[in-house]
Amino acid sequence: MKEKSDKRYSVLIVSSSEQFNTMTKKILPDRRFDVVEIRKSASAARRELLVREYDIIIINAPLQDGMGTDFVMDIVDKHSSGIIFAVPTELYSNANDHLIDYGVLTISKPLKLSEMERMVKLLIAMNDRLRQAQKKIRTLTEKMDELKVVSRAKILLVERGMKESEAHEHIIREAMNRGLTKRQVAEEIVDD
Repeated sequence: MKEKSDKRYSVLIVSSSEQFNTMTKKILPDRRFDVVEIRKSASAARRELLVREYDIIIINAPLQDGMGTDFVMDIVDKHSSGIIFAVPTELYSNANDHLIDYGVLTISKPLKLSEMERMVKLLIAMNDRLRQAQKKIRTLTEKMDELKVVSRAKILLVERGMKESEAHEHIIREAMNRGLTKRQVAEEIVDD
């Protein structure tokens, strides 16, 4: 079992209700969250999202400037934040049915503190898994890019008269002798 991450998270709360904001902040322990910002409308939150990304966005509908579903869809399109969308009980079913396919967690109001806390923990876990997957993808992409450059360099060396095995060994030997990576040597060959 892996140990819990020491990573700290950022949260944007979008709500015009002081009661909702106070309650939500109570479930966000200081040791896990280094940034907790509150904006009272979707337009203010949109401006905030131009300045920085947030790990979690909690939206309390309705907002001062509308129900908030358009704002949620805008976040889904432009950001990778985890989203919790709190809606009145009578709107919960429709909102949940519409937003669940986009990965938005919908919660019914009046809120149960334990339910909101559970959703925040779920978003943290999903955020961590997404970061791990993105890290693996970056690593694999870098390896693929390196293989492409090395292959191009080998082809050029073969065209210049070397055998493929000689070209491969030449790149490795040059990298070791000069303290470079195979990719750096290959890039020099390709650039010549």
